[in-house]
Amino acid sequence: MSPVSRRSFLVGATAAAAATRARIDSVAAESIARPSLEPTYPRTATCFLEHDELPKVSELAAFDVVIVDSEWAHRVRRSYFEQLRSVSPRTIVLAYVNLVDSLPRTGSPGYWANAYSLWQFQSSTDSQFPTEWLAHTGDGRPVHEWQERVMTNLTDVAPRIAGQTYAEYAAHWVADKVWATGLWDGVFLDVWGDRIYTADSDRWDIDGDGVDELDEDIYGPGNPLDRGLLLAERIMRRRMPSAVLVANGDRSACGGLLDGLAFESFADRLADPDRHLTTEVERYVSKSTSDGLRRPGLNLTINVDRSIQAAPADRLRRARFFLTATLLQNAFWAPMGTNYGQLAYFDELDGAGHGRGYLGRAVEAFPDLATVTRPVTRGTGSLSPGVFRRDFEHGIAIVNTTAETCMIELERPYRRLRGTQDPLVNDGSLAESVTLLPEDGVILLAAR
Repeated sequence: MSPVSRRSFLVGATAAAAATRARIDSVAAESIARPSLEPTYPRTATCFLEHDELPKVSELAAFDVVIVDSEWAHRVRRSYFEQLRSVSPRTIVLAYVNLVDSLPRTGSPGYWANAYSLWQFQSSTDSQFPTEWLAHTGDGRPVHEWQERVMTNLTDVAPRIAGQTYAEYAAHWVADKVWATGLWDGVFLDVWGDRIYTADSDRWDIDGDGVDELDEDIYGPGNPLDRGLLLAERIMRRRMPSAVLVANGDRSACGGLLDGLAFESFADRLADPDRHLTTEVERYVSKSTSDGLRRPGLNLTINVDRSIQAAPADRLRRARFFLTATLLQNAFWAPMGTNYGQLAYFDELDGAGHGRGYLGRAVEAFPDLATVTRPVTRGTGSLSPGVFRRDFEHGIAIVNTTAETCMIELERPYRRLRGTQDPLVNDGSLAESVTLLPEDGVILLAAR
């Protein structure tokens, strides 16, 4: 995840809009009436990282995957998590954990129990965390991944303290302090990728010998960081065999240790104007079907709303695009507001009242890149270069990843959703063809 979007607030965030809360409450009520453990489509998620207050149980229960900071295990009663599972048995709850950005200071030990444990605080400003496990250059300068936080050394050649590297220590900490609470279905490991792109030094001393290693000798498959992460993943998998483990989208999965990857700012050119969206969507499909992931897997796409100044129709188009692109494979889409302390919800998530998972099962359970890109006129595949379709029991999803408007003839009539957010697109009418703007998508229901 990017530093600005995920960690720009450690306390306080804007509450979700009243309309969004009302919609989420209505979806949660539906989940009480028809609970289901079957992961039908669309699959939804939220990544709520606010530290002052959790949303109501009913709000989180509208989503299939919920990520909240691991500290909440110590801040709210166990009944909060029990109620969430009671209201929505299909919801998977993941603990957010960041093992990379060390804390120079923190708050009270009761509120920040995990931080006190991981970073070995004796008081809010006194940490006994070994400096040998922090990233430094050969001449002693600290290396930062984000702001003033010194990055940890997760390589397998890091100095050993009390007989273990930091990667080993961190993995055991996750098992002993996070998983052991019994409140979580798994863990989302943030800043857990093949390369620390935001490090403020390309070279640093990974083994404590006073000599800086170059980035090509630190990062990449088979190199020290990769080996250190693999070591930690093996420990966590051994000690937490049933846990769902999710890392960042740039992590190379190996040996079925991870369940999935999180693709933040998914296919969002406002986050990076140079992105080639067709290539990025195809990469997502390819990585989601990697043999290195456990099946059935749990992948995530996450989008913060960067279009706050855009017209409402354009903001809703962007949401349709992110969701329909996600639907090309089996990930759970997490739409957020302007930050990670603001929930967001759209008509397409519950079919404008049809209920969660309204598309049913996918016709092809694990479409790989060859399947998604094969030329087709109907069914799962590519309708034209950069325009993709996937079929489900009760409808279809089509996405246009190109910069051109496209018109698509359908093999039979389908019905548009009847929504309230964008009634010009979701007007409930029968459609024998659809026109998609650049970077747009649509969900159509099987006509009854």
